[in-house]
Amino acid sequence: MGHSKIYNLLRAGIYIFLILLTSCSDQKTNHPSTDPLGSQLRQALDSLSRNRDYTFTQLHHSLTHANDSITYYTVLNAYAQAYFNIHNFDSAYHLSNKILTYCNNQPPSEPIYRLKSAANNYLGNYFIQEGRLDSSILHYQKALEYTYQAENKEKLPDLYINLADAYIHISDYAMGAACYRKALQVSDSLKQNDTAEFPIYFGLGQVYMELRDFETSDTYFKLAEKQFGNRTLPEQFTFSNNRGDYYYYKKEYANALIWFKKALALIDNKGYDFYTNLSRLNLGDTYHNLDQPDSAHYYLNKCQPYFTAISNPTALYYIATIRAGLALKANNPGLAMQYLAQTENNSQIDLNIVTIRNKYLQEYYYKTGQYQKAYQFMSKNQQIDDSIRSDRAIKRAVEIDMRYKQDTTLLKKEIIITEQASVVKSLTNTLIAFTLVIIIFLLITVSINCHIKRQHDIRHLVAQNQLIRLRMENIRNRLSPHFLLNLLNQEIQTVKPENQRNKLYLFARLLRRNIEILEQSRITLTEELDFVDNFIQLEQPTLGDGFEYTIEKEAPLNPDQLFVPPMLIQIPVENAIKHGLRSKSGVKKLTIGIKTKNEGIQITVNDNGTGYNSGITSSTKGTGTGNKTIYQTIELLNSKNKEKIEISIVNKETLKSEGTLVTIYIPNNYSFNYE
Repeated sequence: MGHSKIYNLLRAGIYIFLILLTSCSDQKTNHPSTDPLGSQLRQALDSLSRNRDYTFTQLHHSLTHANDSITYYTVLNAYAQAYFNIHNFDSAYHLSNKILTYCNNQPPSEPIYRLKSAANNYLGNYFIQEGRLDSSILHYQKALEYTYQAENKEKLPDLYINLADAYIHISDYAMGAACYRKALQVSDSLKQNDTAEFPIYFGLGQVYMELRDFETSDTYFKLAEKQFGNRTLPEQFTFSNNRGDYYYYKKEYANALIWFKKALALIDNKGYDFYTNLSRLNLGDTYHNLDQPDSAHYYLNKCQPYFTAISNPTALYYIATIRAGLALKANNPGLAMQYLAQTENNSQIDLNIVTIRNKYLQEYYYKTGQYQKAYQFMSKNQQIDDSIRSDRAIKRAVEIDMRYKQDTTLLKKEIIITEQASVVKSLTNTLIAFTLVIIIFLLITVSINCHIKRQHDIRHLVAQNQLIRLRMENIRNRLSPHFLLNLLNQEIQTVKPENQRNKLYLFARLLRRNIEILEQSRITLTEELDFVDNFIQLEQPTLGDGFEYTIEKEAPLNPDQLFVPPMLIQIPVENAIKHGLRSKSGVKKLTIGIKTKNEGIQITVNDNGTGYNSGITSSTKGTGTGNKTIYQTIELLNSKNKEKIEISIVNKETLKSEGTLVTIYIPNNYSFNYE
């Protein structure tokens, strides 16, 4: 897992920055003919950023000359928008509640629905900057409901965007993506693509970046980037930050640096101190990853006084962590530990940043020769990584399912529209034309049904492939053998006498080969048998002179052209030696048989040991991890194949013999691809 970005943890502030400085959703579209505020109020609000006194003078004039209640509360709604835009949140909150109190006591009408929609939207914005996300979502949903009732369709894209942002705040990426796609659909129908597409594409790029679907994320970011030059300063800044994050997560730090520099240039010396120093922190972290320590220290020194002054624990924690990493790169573990000691209290720090601290602690203890502690922190990070990957996999699966359901609903609506059009047309034709229309209609229906079935099968297969891949990654990433192998190679140098050292070298080569083959979904039978042969060489001294090992293979079979899953033979061989032969006295026999059977090959592992009984505990009984790994791997691969791999384990005492017989059948043309 790569470094986490401090921006990701503070993105709520970025979203609020974007919402506030773009004047909320009511200012995103301008339709004078349907705007209840009238041209005078709209002109006043548009002048807010240039002449605040003029804006409030005009609003006060309109309020004092209001000749009915609807006009009066419409002006109050404009006041609420103005207060929100100048960050006077309490006044905006108070006025919005006052408007809702009035509206709730009035009979339903289109002007009332419009006021309710606007007031609920402002309350949603208020609660999102307060961090009360559930309340924010509730008010955005109400704003949508009243907008539909008022038939004020031009506001729908902005409200769906606000709702999507709120869902992203709580990491509900499936609902966030669904709301963005709904906003895209509505804006397309309203011909508002020029104003709504940028925040929608930008938001979808953010969603898929969080889910680490970089290909889809890049597609949406590029669509948004086409409109970058026409957007407001807050939008350009937020986009630049997120585009930098995209490249950061992909570890393309040179590209990330370009966008983080662009973000800083946009707002530097413009009064946005928090976002300026946040950009500096991003740059310090990026320069650290580019191995440019002088630049990294420069930007960290620039931003640390600000975050110290406002007592931001997350930013200060991350600054200390980056400085620890810089000290380790400078081969100064003592200084690194001083910085790491400043980050002991991590109770309120995101796990992504905690893992970076643990990584540096692991590196510190490794450099200082404290390998046991280094391994402890490596294990902690592995547990956190597994938890984060599992959570992200679940969210990706939910998003795929939500996308599929949304697409299916749209298809069904299109089918209904087509059917209704066909019926209307058929009623205006003659009897012959009516018959022809019916025939055409039936053909269209069959075609649509076939199309839906094909789309369903494709989406189901894509979802299944992604879930299988994620499950395989989870199984294979439980250990970190590279770290152990490096430690082992280092310790071998100190072992004497030479024969013991040679034995350890053989073990290290076996472990390295194990790492290599586990990276593959299949290997040749020759490679598997070679691995087994190395393993038996390592075990030979523990079995004595009475051990006999043979391979019986049918002559026509070419093991270089036969494929098996990694460890398929090695694990039964290991179990035979460990559970059956090592404790046996006298002659010990182990035979591997390979022959054709039906439309495939049959592999047997046969021993004359003490037999295997999973219900009996012995001194040699292990955890069963090897057999579990084989069964899980075969189960996943079999799900992609019509013909299945079969495996059986039989105690030969039932065959009036002794030992254990493992039989494996692999069909011809078996697919080992789980991608």
